[in-house]
Amino acid sequence: MPTKAEKERAARIAARQEEAKKKQAEKDAKTAEIIKNIKKNLKITVPERAKMLNGRIIVDVINVVQAQLAQATGYAAVCALEALPAILNARKMSRLCDPRVTRAIANSVLIPVVAKFSIGHDIEAEVAIQSGANFVDESEYMTGSATSSVYMDNKGDLPVPVICGVFNLAECLLRRKEGASILRIKNSSTVRVDATVVILNNIAKEVAKYQDAAERATWLEPLGLEESDFAFLLGAKNIAPLRLFAYGGICTPRDVALMMHMHCAGVFVDNSVFTSDNPRRRLRAMAQAVKDYDKIEKIIELSIGTAERI
Repeated sequence: MPTKAEKERAARIAARQEEAKKKQAEKDAKTAEIIKNIKKNLKITVPERAKMLNGRIIVDVINVVQAQLAQATGYAAVCALEALPAILNARKMSRLCDPRVTRAIANSVLIPVVAKFSIGHDIEAEVAIQSGANFVDESEYMTGSATSSVYMDNKGDLPVPVICGVFNLAECLLRRKEGASILRIKNSSTVRVDATVVILNNIAKEVAKYQDAAERATWLEPLGLEESDFAFLLGAKNIAPLRLFAYGGICTPRDVALMMHMHCAGVFVDNSVFTSDNPRRRLRAMAQAVKDYDKIEKIIELSIGTAERI
């Protein structure tokens, strides 16, 4: 049986622990409020906000811990997922991230948060935004929605930039016409970076092909597009004017460097990067590769300990 002195000592320890928990909770609440206010006070337009990601790297996350690690290792933004990639791949679809998770992630980091919503589902987009998302992604991976085949045609009316996946040049121009601020490649594979390379090369070939006015005229009309929709690409030597972000199978600094060499505006990294032997090292190396993609000696250095594919 514990003595009276031991009981009193245990009670004092418990009281101190409870007080410490209370102070930490108050501190966390204040930090969250500060972060919220900082984000609210960023009075920038949707186009300006979209440009913030140019030349940067973004990663999918499923919780606060991963989001904070991404911020600490140099990522420009995080994309909130509702489940692990293995689960999403098994059921062949994704769903809207729980608003509580999106809000928790948004309150825990200073970098922007992206949230996915089903194609054409403007209510999901609004829920994501009200939950703290600074960007929304009209995602082809969130199938199952009744509106999943009809894209929103009023993306420009939303108060945040909209990201859309694309597979070819026609989709690039159509999504832009609907108001998308950022385009990323459609590649559902978490291991096949070569599929991303093929899509980028095909789009580059289309840009070159439709520099010819006759070819362009017969191609644009059936799509419901006009000459003005292609005007920004006239004279283009590559895909750079499209400001495409790479996505799919990118898991090493070498992959990142390759995407930037192919004139991508930035890189999206899927959540599988967190399953590597040393996520912090790999995340930091990939973030640095976006900046040093044209310095082969630096890429070699960054590949040490991160060479294996996930």
